[in-house]
Amino acid sequence: MAGAGSNWLSGVNVVLVMAYGSLVFVLLFIFVKRQIMRFAMKSRRGPHVPVGQHAPKDLKEEIDIRLSRVQDIKYEPRLLAEDDSRLLQLETQGCYNYLYRMKALDAIRTSEIPFHTEGRYPKSLIGKNFCAYLLELRNSSTSFKGMRKALIDTLLDGYESARYGTGVFGKLEYLQYQDALNELANMFPYSLQPVC
Repeated sequence: MAGAGSNWLSGVNVVLVMAYGSLVFVLLFIFVKRQIMRFAMKSRRGPHVPVGQHAPKDLKEEIDIRLSRVQDIKYEPRLLAEDDSRLLQLETQGCYNYLYRMKALDAIRTSEIPFHTEGRYPKSLIGKNFCAYLLELRNSSTSFKGMRKALIDTLLDGYESARYGTGVFGKLEYLQYQDALNELANMFPYSLQPVC
């Protein structure tokens, strides 16, 4: 009787060991296959399904060339239109700092500061080029450099605060920034201002 019970237990043990072994094998297979697919998809630049998968080779190359050009396209859109309904919220009480931030960033586009005219700063990247232009203007040696330095610092601080700042940028800060922007625009002779 004791021999038959131990025989049965060893049979159950063999079946359990085989079941666990096959389960571990299946799990390892799934894990390895998933890792291989994950690294294969990570190495591609695009989506998880290759674009133009069943297309001819020359079409695939053309698709890859055009997709690589997309990374070089940079454009800063206008944040608030003149007739945007969100501008009506500024007259009501409340915290609408984001609207003043958007207005401050759009004010650069409408200002008459000629940072596009020399051709070094393209019109598509307004903010980045505007900051570079102001830094160049601040460091240049001109007759009214001392008077402009504080004004340009005010503009740079206002732009950084409006675009990247985490503090309050409300009506008062926007008006200070807009006044500084208008004052700098008035310093330029009309011959340098772009014709719209």
